[in-house]
Amino acid sequence: MHQLLERTHPCSRARRPSPSRPPLRRRQQLIRSPFLRALVSTFPCPSVRPDMARRVAARARARAGGVPRSEGTIQDRARVGSGGAEDALDVFDELLRRGIGAPIRSLNGALADVARDNPAAAVSRFNRMARAGASMVTPTVHTYGILIGCCCSAGRLDLGFAALGHVVKKGFRVEPIIFNPLLKGLCADKRTDDAMDIVLRGMTELGCVPNVFSHTIILKGLCHENRSQEALELLHMMADDGGGCLPNVVSYSTVIDGLLKGGDPDKAYATYHEMLDRRILPNVVIYSSIIAALCKGQAMDKAMEVHDRMVKNGVTPNCFTYTSLVHGFCSSGQLTEAIKFLEKMCSNGVEPNVVTYSSFMDYLCKNGRCTEARKIFDSMVKRGLKPDITTYSSLLHGYAIEGALVEMHGLFDLMVQSDMQPDHYVFNTLIYASAKQGKVDEAMLVFSKMRQQGLKPNCVTYNTLINGYCKITRMENALALFQEMVSNGVSPNFITYNIMLQGLFRTGRTATAKEFYVQIIKSGKKDLIEQGLLEELDDLFLSMEDNDCSTVSTPAC
Repeated sequence: MHQLLERTHPCSRARRPSPSRPPLRRRQQLIRSPFLRALVSTFPCPSVRPDMARRVAARARARAGGVPRSEGTIQDRARVGSGGAEDALDVFDELLRRGIGAPIRSLNGALADVARDNPAAAVSRFNRMARAGASMVTPTVHTYGILIGCCCSAGRLDLGFAALGHVVKKGFRVEPIIFNPLLKGLCADKRTDDAMDIVLRGMTELGCVPNVFSHTIILKGLCHENRSQEALELLHMMADDGGGCLPNVVSYSTVIDGLLKGGDPDKAYATYHEMLDRRILPNVVIYSSIIAALCKGQAMDKAMEVHDRMVKNGVTPNCFTYTSLVHGFCSSGQLTEAIKFLEKMCSNGVEPNVVTYSSFMDYLCKNGRCTEARKIFDSMVKRGLKPDITTYSSLLHGYAIEGALVEMHGLFDLMVQSDMQPDHYVFNTLIYASAKQGKVDEAMLVFSKMRQQGLKPNCVTYNTLINGYCKITRMENALALFQEMVSNGVSPNFITYNIMLQGLFRTGRTATAKEFYVQIIKSGKKDLIEQGLLEELDDLFLSMEDNDCSTVSTPAC
């Protein structure tokens, strides 16, 4: 890709004359060129085909759920300073009725307002303009730009390119405003390579230099296709080659976000510094995204460096910024620093949210301080914040580790009363807590409740219960649950077999253990073979036989 960019990038020369419209003969050659032949092979008539308006209208209604805007909504918008689509339609119709002398700039403005809310109506109005004839009103390149945008908004790229063909045929000077909606449509359809070909080659063939918005559309398309490295190359070409398409804050923000989502925080951090070197001031979104990624990797020194630069440059941290830092300090065990940022957050008038409080609770629960975590939970509820599933899960897990079953079940009941739907993790936590204390029958009641909620038990669920039965030497129940697990389509893993074999050996059922082991070998469990665990299981079985299971411990579920 780098060679392609180097060869065809429109900014490859520091100075270039302003693009002018190619002469008629050149335009005719362009229309017959391989690149444009696919775009303009079938020109529409001067007005959009009647079926085009119908199809665009149908697509627009389908995307909007078939529900038109209410008159009340339009009136509300008018009161706040925006006339809405209906008012724009009235303005357009009044201007068009004037006939000769109707200001095309005003018509375009009204048409753009209509297109913003009702692409189908805008297409219909364009047809009326075209039918009125050139003697009454002549559409400009900006009019066609609005039309192309409507087609692309309705998902009809084919009609958008047909309109582009008409623009070329009429000899208009093509501008980026014509191409950019098409580029967005191509990228939305995951045809970023086609869009990039237009930017790097097609537009310049028509005497149109892509602008920074054209390039940023491509950058966004590449990042959405997980091609952030190619986006970074294009960004560097834009920045290094000069010309009229230098990257702006949105260009950098797009690539940095793509690198972070693609799991490459180091390159994102380097790109952030390139941005600073080029005197492009990051916005709060870029700063916060970089800080969040660094905190996730517990690189707190770098996160603080970005935070300090952010404040120095006059950009105010928001709730996401502070929450990321609080979470990062909690994850790295620096509770004092986390509390410091919570205090700074409140003193700066930024209200902590559920995620902020959950970060503190998670840290406290993992360090055996559930009582303090519960105080934060209760304080959060009193402040009117609704705990989410993560908040409940952290505190439930903390209670489970401490063996505080009464508090745990009380919190679970509160969760259900708050219309919060428990997930697999929550139910598995409750089952683990009861089974850990030998209360397997109680764990089985939770198991039944889980299935009543429509959740299918997973491997962790079965392993926890089977292990619980094995520890209280109820092997018949363990074997029955194992058979149920298999019959329900849940594949046992290495931990499952380990638990079963140890349970059988410990209860003196050596013969049954050998039969069980032979069945595992005969079944040729594909997942165990692929993971290289069959040989490990064989060593485990021999170890149990030699040591009578006295030195083998069950791995945690």
